[in-house]
Amino acid sequence: VGMCVFSMLCSFVLAYLDKRADRVLKRGKVGGGEEEEIHIKDVRHFPLTFWLISVICVAYYVAVFPFVGLGLVFFEMKWDLDPSSANAINSLVYIISAGASPVFGFLIDRSGKNIFWVILGTGVTLGCHALLCFTFLNPLVGMITMGMAYSVLASALWPMVSLIIPEHQIGTAYGIMQAIQNLGLATISLVAGLIVDSSGYLVLEVFFMAWLCVALVAGVLLYLADVAKGGRLNMGARQRREMLEEEKAEKERIAAMAQEPREKAAIN
Repeated sequence: VGMCVFSMLCSFVLAYLDKRADRVLKRGKVGGGEEEEIHIKDVRHFPLTFWLISVICVAYYVAVFPFVGLGLVFFEMKWDLDPSSANAINSLVYIISAGASPVFGFLIDRSGKNIFWVILGTGVTLGCHALLCFTFLNPLVGMITMGMAYSVLASALWPMVSLIIPEHQIGTAYGIMQAIQNLGLATISLVAGLIVDSSGYLVLEVFFMAWLCVALVAGVLLYLADVAKGGRLNMGARQRREMLEEEKAEKERIAAMAQEPREKAAIN
């Protein structure tokens, strides 16, 4: 409860700072243009790349979150660990991610190539599940590596939405993406529990690996769809920065051209 209250207070502070920034920077008046209207029906115009990103999101996360939720008994049974040790290993994905995500986020911002990193993170996570499923190698290896791969994917996947969706629709896009992810997690968590009860952890791991294969296929399709549209999502950081600067200059030029007739009319 305390963390929820703290989060709510942070939200109020963020809202105040954003409102103050609008007033200080005069963001609502830049270019003199009218604000874009938002309609839920615009969702049907979202590009194929957005829907592929959403598929990767749900297919990847259903192989991580439910696994961690059910992993405690798995580590106890397969490696004969006591509950304390099993719990420590089971929580490594989140612990590693807490420290590694900012580092990988910085590196991905510097290098670009987001689709490459997404495919790499998915492939490494698939390898970690195979390692835990088919070998008796110390589970620390698989879980630490999975935590690193999880950090890479999260750092590369979520920012791609802002590169393909107009600014005034980003909130809608992230909301849809989050809804798809939560629906998948709710469904797959139930299915995963049924699989464990009826068939055991070996079949469960194969189930998770199948979902990661879906994410890999979606990643390859995302790369192909992106290449067909100019390769925006897999550009290097410098190339993408130059492209965004050109787009910004073009928008400012169009806004200036639209403003000229208004200024002339005001003078007359």
